Amino acid sequence: MESHRSSNHKVAMNVDPSVSASCNFSIETLSDPGCFLELKDDWQQLSSDTHAGGALPLPLTSAWMISWWSGFSDGARLRLTIIRQYGRIIAIAPLAAVQDQYRQISIRKIKFLSNGHSPFCDILFAPEVEHGMRKNIMRELIKHLDCDLIELRGLKDRGSTHQLLSEVAQSMGIRVAVNPALSTPVVDTNGDWDTFLAEKSKKFRQRVRSATNRFERSGAKIEQTTIQSGDDFIVEEMIAVSSQSWKRSLGADLSSRENSVRFLKSLFDQLGPSQSVSVWMARTDTGEPIAFELHLLWGGVSYPIRADFNEQYRKLSPGFIAELNALRSLFEQVDATTYYSCADDYQYLTHWTDTYARHVTVELFKPGLKGFLLYSLEYRLIPVLRGIRSVFRKETDSERKTSRPSKVA
Repeated sequence: MESHRSSNHKVAMNVDPSVSASCNFSIETLSDPGCFLELKDDWQQLSSDTHAGGALPLPLTSAWMISWWSGFSDGARLRLTIIRQYGRIIAIAPLAAVQDQYRQISIRKIKFLSNGHSPFCDILFAPEVEHGMRKNIMRELIKHLDCDLIELRGLKDRGSTHQLLSEVAQSMGIRVAVNPALSTPVVDTNGDWDTFLAEKSKKFRQRVRSATNRFERSGAKIEQTTIQSGDDFIVEEMIAVSSQSWKRSLGADLSSRENSVRFLKSLFDQLGPSQSVSVWMARTDTGEPIAFELHLLWGGVSYPIRADFNEQYRKLSPGFIAELNALRSLFEQVDATTYYSCADDYQYLTHWTDTYARHVTVELFKPGLKGFLLYSLEYRLIPVLRGIRSVFRKETDSERKTSRPSKVA
C-alpha cells in the first residue's frame, strides 16, 4: 500500500503491478473519498462522449461524485480507478465495490458511482487518448477489477464506451449483456419560447392555457430562487412539499430518504457559489409552498433533478406550472441550450419533445465458474422458463374458455 500525499490529507492508493510496462500506463485504485478533491483539477481536463463538446457533463464531475458518495455510499467501498501515463492522468473510472445479490446469489460487484438519482455515468478519458490506447486501457481495466460482475449503468447507447467495452470483453472471452436503461427526453432551448410552444398540439396548448388560468385565478404564484447552500431555508420547504406528495406512500419522498437529502445538500454546497442551482416554487395566495421544480445549470445544460407537489393541491396543477415556468425561463437564458429531463420517457414529457438520449446498462461477467453460472441463469435458463410459463398460461386460458358452459337462451 502506498500513499499519494497532498498538503491536506493522504489518499489510499493501490498500484496494479500486473499491467505490462509496454502499455505505457499504470492503474491505481483510490479508496479514500478525499481523493475527489485531490483530483479536482485533473478531473476537469477529462471528457466523455455522453455529451459532445462543451464542459464535462455535471453528473460526471467531481462535484457530483463527491455529493453522490456523501449520500449513497452506505455498504460500498470506493474503488476510484485512475489511469496514468508518464505520471499524468489520462482516464478515470468512477467505481465502487459492493456485496450484492444476483437472483438471490451473493456476488462481489463493481459498479459505477450512480443510482436512480444519476441520469447517466461513464468512464472518462483525456480527449487526446486515441482509440487503440482506449482499447488497451479497457482491457487492462477489466483484468484489474476483482469481482464476479461489473455492472455499468447509464452508458450512452452505442457510445464509444459501450462499444469499446463490448468489443474488448468479447475478445477476452468475457460474457457481456446489454440491457436498456433510461431513455431521456431532451429539449433544445436555443430557440424562441412562443415558437416552441406553437409547434405543440392544439390540445396541449389548450391545457397549458387552462392550467395557467386556473392556477392564477386561485391567487397562487411561482417564485424562482437561487440556492446558495444546503442550509438555505427553501431546502426545508422542498422537503416539506415532498412529504405531502404521492411519493410519501412509497417511502420515496425527501423526508423519508435521508440519503437523498444528504446528496442534494452536498450538491447545493458544491454548486451554490457558482449560481448553478435554481428552484421554481409554487405558493398559494397565503405563501404556503405546494410544488417545486429543482434545476442545476451546468455547461449550458439544465438538469431538473427533483420535482414534487402537494397532493392536496392537485387540482391546481402546481407541479405542471412550476415545470412550465422553469422550462420557459431556459429559452430566455442566453447560457442555457438544453433541457435534459433526467427522467425516463414518461408520457407527460412526450408533450415537450420527441428527442431522446438513450442509455444502457452493460454487465460483464468475469471468467470463472460463478460468472458462467450467473450469466447462464439470467440469460439462458430464465428466458426458457419464462417461455414455458407463457405457453402454459396460454394453454390454461384456452382450456378455461372452452370448458365454460354455454349460455341457455
